[in-house]
Amino acid sequence: MLNKRVISDLMGIIKEKGRMLDYELLANFFDFRELDIIAELKRYQNSDGGFGNALEPDVRMPDSNIVSTNIAVHIIEAVDDESLRGNIERDIALYYEKTYIEDKEIWEMVPKEVNNYPRAIWWNYDENSVSSYGNPNPQIVGFLYKHRNYLKKIDIDYHVKKVVNYILNDFPKESAKHNILSCLFFYSYMTDDIKEKIYETIQIAVDKELKLYHEDTYCLEPYEIKLAAPVFIKHHKELLEKNLDLLNEKIHKGLVLPNWKWNQFPEEFEKAKDEWASYLTYRTIKALLIN
Repeated sequence: MLNKRVISDLMGIIKEKGRMLDYELLANFFDFRELDIIAELKRYQNSDGGFGNALEPDVRMPDSNIVSTNIAVHIIEAVDDESLRGNIERDIALYYEKTYIEDKEIWEMVPKEVNNYPRAIWWNYDENSVSSYGNPNPQIVGFLYKHRNYLKKIDIDYHVKKVVNYILNDFPKESAKHNILSCLFFYSYMTDDIKEKIYETIQIAVDKELKLYHEDTYCLEPYEIKLAAPVFIKHHKELLEKNLDLLNEKIHKGLVLPNWKWNQFPEEFEKAKDEWASYLTYRTIKALLIN
């Protein structure tokens, strides 16, 4: 079983090789470290309110970008004190509003400037590439709906309806790991009436994708659903337990390493791998500890 000694040993490794942010996130399971989490998180924040500076370790650009800011949204959830969270959540909401591309009605994961810095091959910016509306737009819309009191321009009700329409019509034809997770986050922010409209469609997509789950491959893992919107994993308890048992075995052997490679910038990937290991270890322990 996972115990404090195991976690303490991993925290020591993270403190030496990983990120202090993940160290503080883990320490917060046992002591009040929310102020420390906020202080560490702010080190990745820029003056425009967004986050960069490799908060998403596969994107090394210092400038703010959506994919790193989305990571910040997940991290800030570890802070229960709303008075500590409030300013960062406001900054994120306003950053999302500023980076909204009005003529396309979307947010782009990374700007073209990402090509000036080391990065994973899938973050190469190509103006002609076509990405799914399902990632990252539903997640962002959900966050903005929750924090709509900060918005100055965006018609959030319009965007909620657009996401609901996407889920009911296009999502079933293109559902895969990342747009499923984006829609799960959207669902978690919504009111009960909207949840009722989209629940069945999302559940079918989750069921279909979990059939592809295989240990140690890059795929949608049951624990990720547990962390995002646990209602969608209730039909897969046996698979979740299998996944958690595997994660528990990994944790007892050391940090959880990423199971992917950049396929470019090999030296920089080694640093990113250490950062991912500390963040993935935190996420894994969180999944093992929460009910």
